[in-house]
Amino acid sequence: MNQCAARKGFLTLSDCGEPAVTACANCGRPMCSAHLSTQSGFTMCLDCAASDQNVQEGEYDGVWRNRYRDSYYTSSGYYPMHSSSYYDTQDAASFDGTPRDADEDATDRGGFGDS
Repeated sequence: MNQCAARKGFLTLSDCGEPAVTACANCGRPMCSAHLSTQSGFTMCLDCAASDQNVQEGEYDGVWRNRYRDSYYTSSGYYPMHSSSYYDTQDAASFDGTPRDADEDATDRGGFGDS
């Protein structure tokens, strides 16, 4: 089964990762139920619904959030960092709990007292 292609967040975006239930009728990306617009009858993703002027927004709903996020990026010139594209596997290895090679720690690099 496909994963939801929506990105969540504001300053830093991350992948949703939930299982997709359907594809957006406008862009065709797989979406979970949380990222489908209720105002469009669950046929469009929140990004497409936010850019469609025919879709009415409710107060503090998903369409409102996505329209605000889009207008903020446009007006401020800010481009959000996407967590899965910014860091490579070497960066992520610091957090995955893999033990370091003992030979790396055994090398004599000197210390403050060696100068």
